[in-house]
Amino acid sequence: MEIRSTHPFTRFFLFCAGSSMDVLYQCPRSEWIKHTGIGVSVFFTGILAALSSFYAFRLIFPQLLICLILSLIWGGIIFNLDRYIVSSFRIQARPLKEFLQAAPRLLMAVAIALVISKPLELEIFKEEIQYSLYQQKSRLTDSLMLNHQQKLESWDRKTKALKEELKGYFDIKEGYYRDYICECDGTCGTGQKGRGIECLVKKEKYESFSAEFELNRQRIEELIAQNEREKQFAAAAYEKNRSAVEASFSFGFLAQLDALSDLDSLASMAITLLLIMIEITPVLTKLLAAKGPYDHLLQMGDHAYKVKYIQSVYTQQQELYQTARMAAATRPPSASTRSDTPKNTSESRSAGNRYRRLKEQFQNRKNN
Repeated sequence: MEIRSTHPFTRFFLFCAGSSMDVLYQCPRSEWIKHTGIGVSVFFTGILAALSSFYAFRLIFPQLLICLILSLIWGGIIFNLDRYIVSSFRIQARPLKEFLQAAPRLLMAVAIALVISKPLELEIFKEEIQYSLYQQKSRLTDSLMLNHQQKLESWDRKTKALKEELKGYFDIKEGYYRDYICECDGTCGTGQKGRGIECLVKKEKYESFSAEFELNRQRIEELIAQNEREKQFAAAAYEKNRSAVEASFSFGFLAQLDALSDLDSLASMAITLLLIMIEITPVLTKLLAAKGPYDHLLQMGDHAYKVKYIQSVYTQQQELYQTARMAAATRPPSASTRSDTPKNTSESRSAGNRYRRLKEQFQNRKNN
């Protein structure tokens, strides 16, 4: 059954499948449908690869035209690779051999699916990834702020303790002053008004502690001022570190991949498995399909080529043999000639035997 008129879409999908139109013209309609389906799978796998790479390149390059060109190139590479994988697979009605033959192609298809799945996952889970990245950024800034607040609280406690210490010295000094004044006024102590011995003693005690108070006040105020300087330096360092985190925190491709790994693994795995199934569909279709007319015709063509090749080798051997005999007839036989003649004869006989065996196999397959 021959089919000469085909739709352009059908021809295109057959091209995607890497199928030979000359062979398909000799096949029934079912073979056209099968190979068209394989071509559709290869075509849409290339489309998915182009879309996936476009999302990935958009994270790297801001120019839309560059992303579009690179994604088309990447999609073409994946399309051509899938087309080669499908077109080079041969069905031989030997399940184990076919599985071993398909194993490298299946592994390659899985690797391609893993590559094209990640950018699509990044686009599908875009909002979740952005939220996760903002959370990471917030955790970093919160950690810096918490550390800074702890340092501020430590300095505030130290300043408060120093102020309380200074107030204690001041209260003691004021107590000595009240004792001195009331003793001299006669309102306390001995009750004698005037500058007596007790009045002079308390005055001396007050003046001595006043000098000590001034030394302590200068020391405490210097420590308080030092604390304030450290707080200012710490505030400047905090602002610098916060600005560095703001500037260095990345929302790029690798950062989004890391954030994707932190999300629910089941959802990401489901998309990856779906793309793996799409990618290996063409190979699985050929692996699970029964051997059809298209495969028989391909095998017949291969055998015909082998027969023609062996026949050509046999003809050349015969010509060489005849040339050697004619040359031997024109000159006396030598040791090298006598040793070469049996060798040429055995080679031509071996080529003839291979030719006859292949011709018999070809005739048997053609009759069957």
